[in-house]
Amino acid sequence: MKETMNTFIHRLLKSSTASSIKSSKDIAHLGAVTNNLLDEIQNAKLIYFGEFHSETRIISFQTELVKEWSKRLGSACAAGVATKPRLHLIMEHFSVNMQDLLNKYQCLGSVDDYGGSLPISDNQEAFDQLVASYKAIGTEGHDLLPYSDLLQFCRETTTKQSDGDSCCEVLLHGGFIPRNHAARLNKECPDEATKRLFFDEMSNDRGYLPKKGDAMCNALFETASDTTLRGPKEHKMLIQSLMSGTDLYSPVDASNDDAEAEDADDEEKPFDRLYQAQLLKDHAMGYKVANFMLDQPSSDRFLVIAGFGHLKHYLGVPDCVNHYLRQTAMLDSDEKRRAKAMDLLMDISRFPTTAKSRNADGKGSALIGCQMLYEAYLEDNYPPLVAQISKASELDGDADTDEIKQRMIKHIYVRDPATLDEYILKSDEVRGPFLNYDQGIGGFEHPCADYLFVYDEDDEHILTETDLAEASNSDQAKCPYHTEAANDDAKRETLEAYQQVGQTAGFKGNAKRARAIMSILGYTENDLAYLGDGDIYNFQGVANPHSVAKIQLGESVIDIGSGLGIDSFLAMRDCGADQNGANANSFVVGVDLAPSEVQHATKRAAARGYGIERLRFIHGDVEKLQDVLSKHDVPPENSFDVCISNGAFCLVPDKKKAFQNVFNALRPGGRCAISTTTIVSDHLDPSFEWPVCMRMFASLESLEPMLEEIGFKNVQILDAESPMEGMELPEDDVVDDNADGIKRFKIHGKYVDQFAFLEKMDMDELCKVVTVYGEKP
Repeated sequence: MKETMNTFIHRLLKSSTASSIKSSKDIAHLGAVTNNLLDEIQNAKLIYFGEFHSETRIISFQTELVKEWSKRLGSACAAGVATKPRLHLIMEHFSVNMQDLLNKYQCLGSVDDYGGSLPISDNQEAFDQLVASYKAIGTEGHDLLPYSDLLQFCRETTTKQSDGDSCCEVLLHGGFIPRNHAARLNKECPDEATKRLFFDEMSNDRGYLPKKGDAMCNALFETASDTTLRGPKEHKMLIQSLMSGTDLYSPVDASNDDAEAEDADDEEKPFDRLYQAQLLKDHAMGYKVANFMLDQPSSDRFLVIAGFGHLKHYLGVPDCVNHYLRQTAMLDSDEKRRAKAMDLLMDISRFPTTAKSRNADGKGSALIGCQMLYEAYLEDNYPPLVAQISKASELDGDADTDEIKQRMIKHIYVRDPATLDEYILKSDEVRGPFLNYDQGIGGFEHPCADYLFVYDEDDEHILTETDLAEASNSDQAKCPYHTEAANDDAKRETLEAYQQVGQTAGFKGNAKRARAIMSILGYTENDLAYLGDGDIYNFQGVANPHSVAKIQLGESVIDIGSGLGIDSFLAMRDCGADQNGANANSFVVGVDLAPSEVQHATKRAAARGYGIERLRFIHGDVEKLQDVLSKHDVPPENSFDVCISNGAFCLVPDKKKAFQNVFNALRPGGRCAISTTTIVSDHLDPSFEWPVCMRMFASLESLEPMLEEIGFKNVQILDAESPMEGMELPEDDVVDDNADGIKRFKIHGKYVDQFAFLEKMDMDELCKVVTVYGEKP
């Protein structure tokens, strides 16, 4: 089965920004990673791709990269580039001795090259023959089957079976010295004499390495008089660490650096022979790539595919390429060759130009590396996952924690990829070589790669059509409803509940209990006294947004989800719009979804003596805020200095749209203080049927990136210090029954049997009340 990139979890991280280059909205888009990457590097002269061999997920990315790059190079030619570029794939999987085999596979050559008969036209038959011939030679031993789509596409470009003329030719080249020669250097060359004979054979007889007297030969050995292949100390330490697991990236005491390096050198002496065999392969490929680039037209581009260990930190093959070009630029007897080597060296010593600046010859180089998704880090450090596994283990010692891990990792990938990026970047396996590469014993000059393709190698974690459908609707910023119909159902349930609240709000409530709650939430005695016993029992909030908003005299305020008017009344006082602190510029607008609550709040505002020109309560939906304000003759944009909200955002299905509308309603320099309940996890355990209100909560981690994406600055997610449980409150001292037998309707109370399981849960571990603060630039 061919792997495609939208069937498994993956991220593409950029070292220079320590972030992903792929946005969450692209998850379900097959080519999103490749397109975003090529927008940055399509004009490169040279790309190194460090892989783990025959891993299908990596190869799916590789194949997309080659196909898309070929199309872009072809379209550049169609747009008027003078010389049609070609893309050369130089692959570790084939030795340089296999070039005739690759040429035959791609139908490059005359009929005589194919034994006097026409080449095979069927792609699959040609691939099967390539594999058979490859196995017959038997020196390299890679599994070519996972590369079938990539190799067959390359063949299609040279046999004109690709997508018309839109793709440039993609030519295959063997890149490594035959593997058996590296084994010979390790096992059959114990002294200087045998090494000299070996290197004479590799250089003079076989042409795998530069000959003595060639300019490039100056980059081959440590000194002109010995047979020790040149390689920097950092590279030697890297290769040893890959074999031994030594940590080269953790910060070390600078005073001990030299001592640790000397110890490392002492330990490496038995390893020297193995390291020289590794260097032989790197030098042979470096020599091949440098010479090949010098010999090809300037418009051609190059992609080197090798094991990541041969490329990491721009050591190994890239280091050899640079040194061979440098020696050519300085010492070659051919002036034109010296000049071209200098141009190439300058080109590949920079980062590629962007897609906006088309360059016919290509400028810059980039290194792509690969890393398996280390789920163990998430398992140990991601709080919701830790909690779920711990809870499952407590309930059942034999619980299938792999299933929990699989479900939650898939969920965070689909719903909150930014958080997944954050935790991947925290892992030692990524942070050290990718971000802290220069801080440890190795002291590397470059990160392990410019781009790191992180993939989930677990075959059990295949994304289903349901997962992809969820991803394609993930703009709702982790609200649990993913269709318009479901959102409407949830909103209707919310409206019906608060309509009943508004209809019974005129009945007397428990002022003593309301005072206790508001005091715990940080409302002052002055606040409580200003509201008075006639209104205070209609408080409906979850926190105290006023302590964050700090409303000033003369400001205009909008209260989203104004309910029965309590917070709007306090805003009136603070901005000076009430009778006691009249200010000509101040006014307050309360917006609520339930008409009955709007009616009650309007009635109470009149009873308190607030003029309608200074305080208005209007019926409307925050998801359609601009239309609502326009309908009621309130300027729809740039109207308010402050937006407050106390609990309404808990129940808004489309959080991102609501925050965007708040942003639009604020003046430049305006601010919001929105108190809302969140879930600490990135999602609720789907094995339970949760109340609609909880299913509507945003996750705590989603809020800051959401507001920043909208355009808010100085975003802060502040702990509202509002406990979900454990409030010590006075008993009800009011009988709710009225003369007609109607009771005040309450949203909260004892859970119905359907949700009785909540009584056994610690809601403070599950949920957190915060006040979201942000400023409009």
